Amino acid sequence: MVSILLINGKKQTKLSMFNRLVQFGDGLFETCLIEDFRLLFWSKHFSRLEKGCEKLRIHKVNEDIWLKEVAQAFTLSRLNKAVVKIILSRGESTRGYGYEKNIKPTRIIIIYPMFDLPWQYELGVCSSGYACNQLLSEIKHCNRLEQILARSELQEQECIMLDENALVISVTQGNIFAIRNQVILTPSLVNCGIEGTRRSVVFDLAKELDLQFKICSLSLFELLETDEVFVTNSIIGIKPVSKINQKLFNNHQITNQLISAFVFSKNNHSLSVLLKSKSSYLKVIFVFIAIFFLLLWMYLENGIKTNNLDM
Repeated sequence: MVSILLINGKKQTKLSMFNRLVQFGDGLFETCLIEDFRLLFWSKHFSRLEKGCEKLRIHKVNEDIWLKEVAQAFTLSRLNKAVVKIILSRGESTRGYGYEKNIKPTRIIIIYPMFDLPWQYELGVCSSGYACNQLLSEIKHCNRLEQILARSELQEQECIMLDENALVISVTQGNIFAIRNQVILTPSLVNCGIEGTRRSVVFDLAKELDLQFKICSLSLFELLETDEVFVTNSIIGIKPVSKINQKLFNNHQITNQLISAFVFSKNNHSLSVLLKSKSSYLKVIFVFIAIFFLLLWMYLENGIKTNNLDM
């Protein structure tokens, strides 16, 4: 799989061993989607990144710098649709957990080709779950050992992660929703879990569709008794769940409503950032064609003159 990597705006692949991202996972990240040259739902990603900086007291990076470097990496990739991972490390330090107040953050941009996705998911229950820590909840920090442990024994496409009280929190790579009596339910993330950007989009869509939603505590038993279940993240969007353990979910009526509204919202250009226009590619192509014909004309003209001299 071909990928493009920028570190602090430069194409490189080496990161110092003194970087706190390597030593402690001391940083934040966002996984975004680029479709048709547009960075989808960027404002929601950037807002969460800023929130993470505030919680972890990492120096913020100007939004214009992020967008410039994402556009730079995307241009180098020559892709039309891609996954972009944005990583913000606190920076470099010699040893120990402490750091200087003026530590300079490290910016990392990685561009991957988009991959195929299933149209629905089967879920199991993870053997490893979340520890509660309100200081680390909701944000997307780089310490993801809980998810790594949870996925290490994964047998289904995804698995449900529980907290210390055996309450449903999320799946390993996204948020989880249930629908009961036409009310959308999703777990509270006050104590642990990631506040997904598409979770926020679902709330927006529910309001537009005049659907009720509720943030609540949800046990595994209660989840299995609901009418519909779906999962979300920034890459898969909204996907229905067809099975949890042995329980089948055949009803996706409201989920499909949300999916249709979500597809429409992706095409709302006010919710995305244009990285470069298609016309710029056409201009480049036209320039190359013009140069080709100019060189061809010069070559033929020179050949005609040479033949005339030989005569």
